[in-house]
Amino acid sequence: MKNTSIRFTKARLESIKHTDKLQKFFDLACEGLSLHVQPKPSLTKSYYASWGIKSTKADGKQKTSGRQRYICRFNQKPLEVVKRLINIKLPEWKKSNETSGGQTVETLVIDYINNGAGGYRIKSKGSKLKYKDKTTSHYRYLLDAYVLGNTEKQQLLDTLNGPYKLAENNYYKKSLPKILLKELSRSDVQIWHQKLEQRPTAANKALAALSVVFEWDSSKLKPMFKGINPCLRILKYPEKKDKKYIDDFEKVTNIVKYTDEQHWRDPHFLTFYRLLMEEGERLEDHYGLLWKKPINKTDEKDCTGWIDFRTKSLHLKDTKNREPADVELTDEMLVILQKLQYLVSEENSNASFAVGSRWVFPRATDPSQHVNENSYRVKLRNFHYKMGLTTREYVRGKGKRKVYKYTNHLTLKHLRKTFVTYYGRDKGLEAASIRMRHSSME
Repeated sequence: MKNTSIRFTKARLESIKHTDKLQKFFDLACEGLSLHVQPKPSLTKSYYASWGIKSTKADGKQKTSGRQRYICRFNQKPLEVVKRLINIKLPEWKKSNETSGGQTVETLVIDYINNGAGGYRIKSKGSKLKYKDKTTSHYRYLLDAYVLGNTEKQQLLDTLNGPYKLAENNYYKKSLPKILLKELSRSDVQIWHQKLEQRPTAANKALAALSVVFEWDSSKLKPMFKGINPCLRILKYPEKKDKKYIDDFEKVTNIVKYTDEQHWRDPHFLTFYRLLMEEGERLEDHYGLLWKKPINKTDEKDCTGWIDFRTKSLHLKDTKNREPADVELTDEMLVILQKLQYLVSEENSNASFAVGSRWVFPRATDPSQHVNENSYRVKLRNFHYKMGLTTREYVRGKGKRKVYKYTNHLTLKHLRKTFVTYYGRDKGLEAASIRMRHSSME
């Protein structure tokens, strides 16, 4: 497809020849006016109004997406009449984000991402409760990738935009974000959900996020969608719960022994790993740990918790149930944390890069920032291979330049399941449920 900007005159437009590809010409003298020249054998030319709409993606970047509105065939109306119509109507079309004569699912989702995400929970008991930052960013990602189709994964794009077979010689060809809200039905949402059948967990989560969008819209004084939430009563796919853990007690013993004896080799990572294994809390609660209680509200808001050596506990302030929690640290874990403190202050140690950082686990590339989900990815792969929890397959290369494909059978999240499994065997199911602060025994 070729886009060209020219000055529109009747003679110039008549001279444009048809090719094997769609051509789009934009008028330099009239904002929003374009001429679409269809490829052979159609041989038609049409006037369109064209404009762009800016939206914010899940990662915070700005994206401009195109909009267009059919006006008439070439020579059906005089060029000056078409220009005058666009000059009058274009501001109105831009303001209402209209596409083909009305607001679409895409319009509503973009409005939610820009104005609604991060607000109060739609379905909550009691008083108003704001969404966590993590939940908000996850909703934005799901809507952006699985509804709006803003993803680089070609297979997912083909799934979302391709036809869906309903019956023999009967295909559903609509794209969910382009459907007008006034024409949207529960069947449209259900077919979109069925397209994602090969991704059951993602499909269920994306459906839940889309449902939040419609619930949010319905609470406005002037909702875009007039009707009942179309996501309701759509059956979700069964999801396989990940219950893997380190089921070999000998390997657990070997890991504990290695982290004790070889702690100096990689102090921060081995402390992080051992801490997860020793107290079984959620992975995200350890990223932003501080060495001591913050002295101001700003620092307290930025962290996920802190270590209290006086009470020999770990104070977490933002667990899943949103209630502060004090987790008792074992004597072995206190010794490892004290070792880490010493190595940080010691010159030329493998932890000295973190000197002066307030974080227990700072990034090696920038100690002023704490670690995230990608910081220990390679370290975990190598460590688990050493401990026999990861397998690898030779790909290519010779000598020291061999390339392998690694398969991780367990991740850091499975250490929580490992802890509660062995704790439950020792203390009993009820004690394990109370220790993990589960809402019920189920």
